[in-house]
Amino acid sequence: MSTAHLPSGGAAREAAIRTGVITGGIDTVITLGAMVAANSAVLLADFFKTFLEFLAVLLSWMAIRRINRGGGATYEYGLGKLENLGSLLVGVLMTVCLLIITGNAVRNMLHPSHIRGLGVWISMGSQVLYAVINGRLGLRGWRMAKAEASPLMASQARLLLTRAVANVFILSSLVLSVALSRFHWAQFIDPLSSLVIAASILLAALGIFSSSVSDLLDRTLEESDQLVILRELARYFDEYEALHGIRSRRSGTDVYIDILLEFHPDRKMGDIHEVAEQMRRHIEEQVRGSRVTIGLARAGTPAP
Repeated sequence: MSTAHLPSGGAAREAAIRTGVITGGIDTVITLGAMVAANSAVLLADFFKTFLEFLAVLLSWMAIRRINRGGGATYEYGLGKLENLGSLLVGVLMTVCLLIITGNAVRNMLHPSHIRGLGVWISMGSQVLYAVINGRLGLRGWRMAKAEASPLMASQARLLLTRAVANVFILSSLVLSVALSRFHWAQFIDPLSSLVIAASILLAALGIFSSSVSDLLDRTLEESDQLVILRELARYFDEYEALHGIRSRRSGTDVYIDILLEFHPDRKMGDIHEVAEQMRRHIEEQVRGSRVTIGLARAGTPAP
């Protein structure tokens, strides 16, 4: 797969994830400053969460850049799985994030204290800003994932939307903790809010693992896609002499389809090429992510 044959969405996906890397890096610096300037359990959890999510987005950006560059003259059959591997790494990092937040929440429930410091107010402003940014980026990534059937973009959309929800929860936690600081039980708002954030991350991580692990395994095509191939072969039934075999497999988001056809020996090569090109184009338009190869066979050629 050379760069010249990339789908049009490749550059858009890279640009979207690069934006996430930039905003995530800035957010990490802000949360670090807020954590240092405040005595808040939820801000400590917010820093670890933001830092790990930044690493997750960075890994995804590196994977999509590798896919967009291609491998030059090398074989690329396994390159598409980088998206799924990137998604799994995102899931692993989200699991680490979950463990850190949960452990920190339990510790602060055992030793509760009221939040204080300048960092609380810095974080409030940051949470409002990044709830908007992460929400917008997440919705854009989700639309791209639906349009291109990209597991990497789907995982990024889940991650960004989870971050937006976390921003809202953290903001609510800080506001309630400050407003109700005269009550003893308000000390538990921080760790309880952290557990809510951990639950949302757990759901997102489970979704990533369930979708990406199955896509890493080569498997046969769905029945609906097989019917598309058979329908196109029937459509061009009068154009070729015999069908010598069909091979197809799904590898990650890529679908490889090989069709071996026999044409009449007196047929002009230009006519054969035109028929094969039309058939290839029709199948690729209907089977998302497909790469169709139509080979020529002679009479007596064994089926693959």
